[in-house]
Parts: sequence; C-alpha cells; structure tokens
Amino acid sequence: MNKPPVLFCILLLLVAPSIQISTPGDPHYWAGVVEFSSDRVNDETAETSTANRLAQYLSIINSPEADATDVLAFPEGTLNRVATASFVPHPKDAIAPCNILEYEPVVRDISCAARNRKKYVVINLTEKARCPEAGDVRPCSADGLYHFNTNVAFDREGVVVSRYRKFNLFGEAGINTTVYPEMASFETDFGVKFGHFICFDLMFNEPALELVRLGITDFIFPTMWFSELPFLTAAQIQQGWAFSNNVNLLAAGASFPGVGSTGTGIYSGRHGELTTVMNHEPQTKLYVAQVPKMTFPNAAINKIPQPKGTPAQMAKLYLKRDQIDKYATKDLPMTSNALLQESVCYESHCCNFTINYSVKPNLQNTNYYRYKLAAYDAGRTFDGFADGQITTCAIFACSSANYSDCSRRFAATEAYDEAVTFNTITIQAKFANNDETFVLPNNVDTSIVPIDVSETEYTVVPSVGDPTPHNIVTYKLTRAHSDLYTFAIWARKFEHYASAGAANPAGLFSALVLIVSAAAMGGLAKNLWQC
Repeated sequence: MNKPPVLFCILLLLVAPSIQISTPGDPHYWAGVVEFSSDRVNDETAETSTANRLAQYLSIINSPEADATDVLAFPEGTLNRVATASFVPHPKDAIAPCNILEYEPVVRDISCAARNRKKYVVINLTEKARCPEAGDVRPCSADGLYHFNTNVAFDREGVVVSRYRKFNLFGEAGINTTVYPEMASFETDFGVKFGHFICFDLMFNEPALELVRLGITDFIFPTMWFSELPFLTAAQIQQGWAFSNNVNLLAAGASFPGVGSTGTGIYSGRHGELTTVMNHEPQTKLYVAQVPKMTFPNAAINKIPQPKGTPAQMAKLYLKRDQIDKYATKDLPMTSNALLQESVCYESHCCNFTINYSVKPNLQNTNYYRYKLAAYDAGRTFDGFADGQITTCAIFACSSANYSDCSRRFAATEAYDEAVTFNTITIQAKFANNDETFVLPNNVDTSIVPIDVSETEYTVVPSVGDPTPHNIVTYKLTRAHSDLYTFAIWARKFEHYASAGAANPAGLFSALVLIVSAAAMGGLAKNLWQC
C-alpha cells in the first residue's frame, strides 16, 4: 500500500484536534480549571439560564484550549438550580448517562462531551434524589426529593465514576446534607487518584483532611468562595491548604467579584501556585497547567504567572472582614528598625516576631498602611452557619490608626504610599500536634494574591517537654515586600466544634445569608451558593 505524502501527514496533524493523554509513567499530567462568570438576566427562566450555562460549559470542554488536558474542573454553583436539578447515577452502577433521558441535559450532555473529548470532567450541580435513601431515617420533604450540592466526576468514556454531596453547607436554602460526610475519590488512567470536596468543606476536618489522611495527594475543589481579609481570601487559603498538606489542588472558582467571589488556581504542594488568579471583573476562562505527580518528586515545575490586578483595581473585589476585634495586638512602630523583636500573647498562646523593616519618611498628609502584630486563640462564627476555633500569629495591615480599619483596604479612588518595606520577617509559635489542629502558612499582598512560596520558609519541628504533643512552627519572609497585607501562621482547631453539616442533621432548609447589601448583590442573590 502506498504511504501518504509527508506533507499530507503534516496537514493532518495541524487540523486534527490534539488530545494529550498522560500515562502512569509520565511525571506530569495536564489539568484545566475554569473561572466561570454566569451573570443572571433578570427575566431569564431557570430553564433558559441552565441551558445557556450548559452551552458555555460545552464550549469550554470543546475548545482548543482544552485540547491538551487530561482533566477539567468547573466551579461550584454556576450550572443549574433547584428548578433544573437532575438525578445523578450512583458511581457503583458505572453508568454513562449520555443520551439517557432519565437524566437532565446538564448530566447527559457533559457525559457525552467527556466521552467525545476523552477527558475526565468534574462539574458541580444541583442534584435531586428520591427520598428516603437507605440508612437515612430523617423526614422527607413534601415532594419526596432531596436536593444536594453535588460534584459529579466523569471519566474519558462519560461514565460517572464519583459523586460527592457537600456536607458543610454555608446557607444554601433548600439544600440537604448526607447523614455523614462522604469520602469521594476516583482513579484515573494516568496513575493519579483524585479526592474532591466543595468550597466551605475546606474549613473542616471531614471530609477534606480525612481524605489527605487516607493518602490521597491530588484534589479537585469546585468553589464559590466569598473572600475575607485578613486570612481567608480565596487564592490565599487555597495555596496555604495545598502547601501544608503537600498535595496538588485544582481549584475552580465562580467569578462574581462584586459580591466577593473569585479565585481559581492550580497548586503543587510545597512548590506553591502553578497558576492562580483573583479577578476584579467577572471572567469566564480556562486555565491550564502541567501538574507534577507527587510520585515523581524530581518532576520539573512549570509555573504560569498570571497578570495581577493593581490595588486600585482589586478594590472592586468585595471583601468581607474577619472578626479580629478581640485579638491581642501591638502596633508596629512606624520607625525603621533593623531588628525589631516583639512578643504578643493571647492568654497562654504567645507569638514571637523578629522583623527587619524600613519606613518612608515624611508621611504627613498621605494615606498609608500601618501594621499590627497579633495573636489569637479562641472561637469565631462563620456567618452563623458554623463555629470554630482559630489560633494565629499574624502581621496584618490597617488603613488608619483606628483598629476598626484593620483588614479594610483603601478605596479605588484613594491614593496611598507603600510606607513600610518588610525586608525579613520571622514568626515563631507553638501549636498543638494532633488531628484536631490544622496549621498552615498564610499570606496575601495588596493585589489579593499570595506571595510565591520561593520567597518564604516554613518549618515545623516537634517541641520537647510538653505534656501533650506540640510543634514549634516558624514562618519566614525572605524577600523584601512593600505590598504586604497579611503574613501569618494560621490554624483551625476542630475539637469541641461540630461541622456545618452536623449542625443541620435534619437537612432542613436554612435561610440564605446575604453577605452584602441587596444593592450590591443586584439580581445575583437568587443565583449564588453561599460557599
């Protein structure tokens, strides 16, 4: 048989869609995460809205930008609603719902797209299920249905290989929980096992940290995070969580900056962000990165920096403020200091600071950030939907001398000087060493993105002579920064506090919390998860 001309072969390569399929022997896999904006048209029906969003999802899956990916992840709460909820196959049944009319188009069409494109695809949707299910004796609603905030994972043949129903709800009127948190994961043909969970789950021991303890090293994280200063902006907490656990994290974020929601990235454990974005304008975009497998510790690290918004631009991103008013604090003296050594204690929890910094002269008649050295070891509420204990040692910015302006930024129209340059920072403190305490490095700059991990050092060593196990944690800034907003060691203590899901055992409807005014929310309130 005659061989085709070489030119014809080259043309075929140019016009054929390229599908990169990694193998178990490859040191990397290719992942795509979607930042997705789905502004709601005021008179748009639920059916029309869902159809439009589904069309956008399919366009992304079929786009040339997705060609090289093995796995695609979409964010929380941007696809459908209760009115367009779908049944979802149980993974044990190994069903590909493509063209099976029992399921809604949001499930059928994504299954077909995953099969056609030969990709693993993870989406988040509103699922309906018949009530009751085996083992659940809680009362059913009048319509005989549960509604869950659910991740669905499809394999390269469109088969549903994993399903996770969110346990730690944050508002979410009309959404049920499972009786116990599910541990959801799935294997891939390129030698990686993924765990997955949703948004507010990140703040709890189960299921997120329990999956880490089970040995899973790669995670998919659909989210509609509502960022909060000084410790819980989206990319900031994503990088810290991945770093402390030394895992790969694929975070796909909903994009509604006007109400505080953005934050998409791919993070590689102690290597930090491979790519990350925090937006000041709504955006729909696929971000792709080559992810090093944890089983290949010498795999090359290829970072893809994204443009950062200026502080004035990022002022358009609405940010909540943490309940920091009861923290123990000391002012950073506004005089240059080659070696400031200071301790701040909240009851028995003491934080030691060593700081080399310089201060601009002649700051009269100008705006500038001042800084507090802070310590805390007590409870807080997460908008009333869950309570938890926070232990922290921190440096954070204040936009005036009034403490009420700590963790508040200057407005977009307010010019300010970068008055303080931190040359080096060392924070050291003792933290409990047990499964009920999760400690992570925590930082963010004035463009609301985390500092690259190459500019920091984080060490954990056992403490000696304590009646219970403790670690001495040291966190250092090693490169000069004049754009610092937060630099901290931050920890969650889970003991004595119920999870958000367990706090609502009957799966009853909860009120939708409005985190900003109705004017700021516009027409979005009916359309948003509350992380």
